[in-house]
Amino acid sequence: MTGLAGRLADLASGAILDNAHVTGLRQLSPEFVRMTLSAEAFRKATWVPGAKLQLRPRRGSMSLRTYTPTSWDAARGVTELVVYTHGNGPARQWFERVTEGQTCEVLGPRRSIDLRAATGPVLFVGDETSVALARALGTLPAETFYVFEARDPVALTDVLAQLGITERLTVVTKDADPVALLHHCRAAAIQAPYTLVVTGDAATVHAVRRDSRGWTRKPRQVMGKAYWAEGRTGLD
Repeated sequence: MTGLAGRLADLASGAILDNAHVTGLRQLSPEFVRMTLSAEAFRKATWVPGAKLQLRPRRGSMSLRTYTPTSWDAARGVTELVVYTHGNGPARQWFERVTEGQTCEVLGPRRSIDLRAATGPVLFVGDETSVALARALGTLPAETFYVFEARDPVALTDVLAQLGITERLTVVTKDADPVALLHHCRAAAIQAPYTLVVTGDAATVHAVRRDSRGWTRKPRQVMGKAYWAEGRTGLD
């Protein structure tokens, strides 16, 4: 942005964004960060599992990055994020520099996926960008079966273990052809009426939703959201 545009963006942010303090920071892997944020505004917020929180990683710009809080303590004004720091944009650069005690600007929580609507057992399908949503799902009592695709399945399995996601879990290698992923999804489809939750790569979300129509054990309902797509920006 130009100097004037950047100053205007900073003025606007002061009107619509809240200040939060980084009160906890832990590196789960080279690409995953677990962070605790606290803010007075969080005490007044209404959060549901699956809602999103947006963060401004760079001054002089109103470009926001979207994350899924994994828990919310309104009484203490505290929330937790599990962030996949992929790419080389301003968000990754911010997370590489951030330290405990630092202040950041946030917006939310705002509506995204309301996991409370996931009735019965849940078949959860996602990738690295879906980890925080999977963690948020753990705040609900639903029995969940997880199928993840990942560029590095071993590394992602380790991150999930650190977050307590170890049971009823399958992690497969990310591939342009989703045949292996779809095979494991069909195998994991629960016999009782269940909810299918699928997020992550837009191509995967589309493939799983389409394939599920022909499953012997069809889901009672399907909840899905594309977080990213190859060659596109602006998805959250």
